[in-house]
Amino acid sequence: MTSYRRPTFLLQSLHSCITQDYRPLEIDISDDSPNDECEQIVRSVTLPEGISLRYWRNSPSLKQTGNVNKLFSMARGSKLVLLHDDDALMPGAITALLAAFSWSPSVIASYGLQYIIRSDGEISMSESEKHDVYVHRTRDLTGLQQDPVVSALWLQFPNNGYLVDTALARATGYLGEELVGDACDADFGIRLALANRNSHFAFIERYTSLYRLSPSALRRAHNTCWKHFDQVKRLTGLTPPQAEARDLLLRRTAEQSVVDCAIHRQRRRAFEIFTSPFYPKSKLRPKPLYHLALMAFPRLVFLRDLFLEKPEQNAPASPQPALNQRISMQEASDRV
Repeated sequence: MTSYRRPTFLLQSLHSCITQDYRPLEIDISDDSPNDECEQIVRSVTLPEGISLRYWRNSPSLKQTGNVNKLFSMARGSKLVLLHDDDALMPGAITALLAAFSWSPSVIASYGLQYIIRSDGEISMSESEKHDVYVHRTRDLTGLQQDPVVSALWLQFPNNGYLVDTALARATGYLGEELVGDACDADFGIRLALANRNSHFAFIERYTSLYRLSPSALRRAHNTCWKHFDQVKRLTGLTPPQAEARDLLLRRTAEQSVVDCAIHRQRRRAFEIFTSPFYPKSKLRPKPLYHLALMAFPRLVFLRDLFLEKPEQNAPASPQPALNQRISMQEASDRV
């Protein structure tokens, strides 16, 4: 588990691990916090029988990539679950994910559905369902994923909460921000699949983890898509279905990549993506005009962020907020 200055979230995440029914279980925590608040939380926890815990506080900070790679290198089990400290596992998740490995000797990773936790700590069922549909985690795709590359390019492989072969996770590792920006989770899944094309991912139709949406300020770093877009675009030697999945991902990230490039004053690259076949063709909408203006005047993004701040604080991201059903974390546990 990675950790950084979020002791309350860390405690919730740690509790979700301690209450798993799988034994023996070893919990590793790599903490980048500059103070000892998270360490005090960890030291105060009483572990049940069959669970051990190892804790490291990093000085200097390893940042996200180094933090994850440290956990991969230190893991002692044949399989591991990556978890970030603001997310959590559902009860019985590890047992259910491990059972999926019995479907075939070729399974190298398994994952399930994700609940989306909003900033107020509640779970939004409408956003959870919308997100899982968006990344192709649907009932008709339950079971062995015949092409892990397609699954990874769909972003079906989640950002964390998955169970993966430790040796393969270690061999793949996370790439640094200078290469993929903040898209290191998605990049990991894609490279894991590319390096193991004859293997399989296993998707189970069960909620196994909770994914907390980042505060709006963190999501405005504009460092998620622009570098990763180019990494994905450079992929070659793909089968037709893989190329189709690659192009779908490029179409989905083209607009935000234009914004990211503009903010980082990569005007030429922003315009190249804007005029590429991956950018939506309807250029008469207000958004393309805004993107063109942003290339010339990057500071316009702060006006947009200021405008979006109030809706993001209280309203769900769903286009139909009135229909947004919310449940508590305890109610989510009761549903398993």
